[in-house]
Amino acid sequence: MGSLLEVREVEKSFPGVKALQNAHFQLERGEIHALVGHNGAGKSTFVKVVTGTYIPEKGQIMLEGSPLTLRNTRDAISHGIGIVTQEGSLIPNFNTIENIFLGNEAKRFGLIQTKVLQQKAVELMGMMGITLDLHKQVKDLNPAQRKLIEIMKVLSLSPKVLILDEPTAALSDKERKLLFAVMNKLKASGIGIIFITHYLDEVFLLSDRITVFRNGMHVGTRNKEQTTQDEIVKLMIDKDHHEEYPVKQHPIGDVLLEVENLSDGHSVFSANVTIRAGEVVGIFGTVGAGRTELAELIFGAAKRKSGQVRIKGQVIKGNSIASAMKHGLALIPDDRLRKGLIVNESVQTNLTLSFLKEMSLFSWVFPRKEGAKAQAAVNRLNIKTPQLTTKVSSLSGGNKQKVAFGKRTLSDKNKPLIYIFDEPTEGVDIGARAEMYSIMVSLLSEGAGILLISSDLSEVLGLSDRIYVMRGGQIVDEVQKDEHSHERLIQSSLGM
Repeated sequence: MGSLLEVREVEKSFPGVKALQNAHFQLERGEIHALVGHNGAGKSTFVKVVTGTYIPEKGQIMLEGSPLTLRNTRDAISHGIGIVTQEGSLIPNFNTIENIFLGNEAKRFGLIQTKVLQQKAVELMGMMGITLDLHKQVKDLNPAQRKLIEIMKVLSLSPKVLILDEPTAALSDKERKLLFAVMNKLKASGIGIIFITHYLDEVFLLSDRITVFRNGMHVGTRNKEQTTQDEIVKLMIDKDHHEEYPVKQHPIGDVLLEVENLSDGHSVFSANVTIRAGEVVGIFGTVGAGRTELAELIFGAAKRKSGQVRIKGQVIKGNSIASAMKHGLALIPDDRLRKGLIVNESVQTNLTLSFLKEMSLFSWVFPRKEGAKAQAAVNRLNIKTPQLTTKVSSLSGGNKQKVAFGKRTLSDKNKPLIYIFDEPTEGVDIGARAEMYSIMVSLLSEGAGILLISSDLSEVLGLSDRIYVMRGGQIVDEVQKDEHSHERLIQSSLGM
């Protein structure tokens, strides 16, 4: 073995967020090196830097002892750095061979040499110790087979470094064992593997070393034999991270929201949630745990297979957003640019569009009333915008999020009783966060309840009165805040 890939003092920032700070990582030949850290730790940004998707502001990447400059993903591939993403990149209606060699076909006189590709695919399967139907369409294969094809696709480019990002998320235990056998074969062949997973049992089963990221920084690397799951969890937790969260002085009242046995049949199973007036209830879990899917089910934005949602004891009939809003539900979604805002329209239009009926007569909108309503929201939320006519696209991330907040609070007739905030401060600077927290607490003081979905452990603990933990589409724990909350949240979310 020997040093294969080394990342030194890398930094990468986005508006209001330092995603990587002085981050470093080292991979040896023939090694499986696990990279762990909870949501927002910087793992995804690190991978995008190593694969050429992001160009860092500072730092150096070394490959086999030589400096490496990556300007795009093609550069990474050409130098032997390949990745298998969690989402995948296969074309369902193409067969196995077509997917493996797409864009890299063997040709002669402009014609694809099918037999040559078939022989190469057979050699790749031999290298991995597997057998697949090379002529079967990918849509007819199971998740494990599709994941193996993703790996074969990368291996066809002769990588030195293979990054596996959450490769077992959709696999059964039997399928995982097959993938693990393949990983060990690739390791034995000299390929260095960066293994990213939320499952610590997999980390300790497969990896040689474990590196932990937290808040965009490297906080420790351990040899597997010289550490424990408890030590890794403690490295992942930031107990010394303090932020100013508003003090809640209002009482917690009666039950407003009851969610009973809510399921969609594939992402959420038998979820039970209660929220009281003046209460913040957190939802915590790893990426893919089903948190956003649960929010959309409650709000009527996704089809329910079973279960009920009740507001003040009244069942919300009909599975629709309109019905949910009529009963007093409001959702501020995670992807505010795609789901929550019309970015090419004005601040005023975004704030008032959902409630124009309250500012109109016989379909005629009263401009002064609309403008006054929008200006009141701008003043209340301290939205920094040159004018009401300014397009939302030109605002900062924090002010975009405030507009998304504001559009749910303008109604005089249908004031929400329950606000569902999904990753409300993602990509927002510290100053804007503090303002948003104050807004949320003011909503609570008016008698509303809040369901808070956040990947930020400090935020969940700083704002929530109770916290549900999700894993694999199910609520697996309910945590009260105390001195051991950090450890319990992490352990429950990881299945420890």
